[in-house]
Amino acid sequence: MRLSTCITTRNAPDRLNTCLEAIWNSQTKPYSAIVSDDSSDSEMEQKNRKIVEKYPSTTYIIGPQRGVNANRNCAVNAVPDTDLIAFVDDDIWIDPDFITKALNRYSQMSPQDRERTFITGISYTASGHEKKGAAKLSFRGYYRPSDGDPECVRIHSAVFPRSFFNEEQWEENVFFGQGDAILCLRALKRGYRILYCPELRALNTRPEGGTLAVGGVGKLTDYDIHQIAARLYIGIKRYRDLFPNRFKLVAFLVIYFSHMTIYLLKKRAIKAWPLIIERSRIEQLFLLSSQDEALR
Repeated sequence: MRLSTCITTRNAPDRLNTCLEAIWNSQTKPYSAIVSDDSSDSEMEQKNRKIVEKYPSTTYIIGPQRGVNANRNCAVNAVPDTDLIAFVDDDIWIDPDFITKALNRYSQMSPQDRERTFITGISYTASGHEKKGAAKLSFRGYYRPSDGDPECVRIHSAVFPRSFFNEEQWEENVFFGQGDAILCLRALKRGYRILYCPELRALNTRPEGGTLAVGGVGKLTDYDIHQIAARLYIGIKRYRDLFPNRFKLVAFLVIYFSHMTIYLLKKRAIKAWPLIIERSRIEQLFLLSSQDEALR
């Protein structure tokens, strides 16, 4: 089996170098690596190109600059023939045995199961905080522990069959935040399963939100606003399109807007509402529905 890595980066040459160093210092080397660069200027691009040139079997491409999920699609669609994919942001360091243990897990499966299984492990920080165990998406769109099988991956420590991305892609209407949640919802609808593998570990070096942990409104950063907006988009798509239920859709919207209004007041960020609606891109959902109706 061949495992390739898709590395997404933006304006972070030093982090990209450390990320690639961790990947290529692995006990088992990846089959290939694709770096998709969403940097905002040519100087950063040139720095990243020079870094990538130091690592054989690593390909550099220019990203679409439409958000991290669009950048992940750009990377995965550029991967040559491979069996498995791991998505690694530039601020993530996979453990040296990550690829070895991932391949070992898949080698224990039947060929049919390999094509229909995501595996997910533990994302941890330098301070010792760990995100581990089976996770699911709560009714309101928050990650919660699951008593049963996982319904979501920990994206920093997850591996996917490459063939899945011939059927589905990352949700590009979600600029940043919880793209893995809606990807997993789509996979579950198609009959895929998610397997928790605690031996898979990856270090998140910037758990506070990275380059988006700035600006914002009131006590909210840009990172916070993107996360809030993503939950609105995903909640509507979840209960209206993926698993249609009008009662749940109405209940979600009522709870979301009432709870979020109180939250924004506490954060002195009530003026963030227009920005949240804009970044949620929920108009795209209704536009797609209108187009579907017109085609019927």
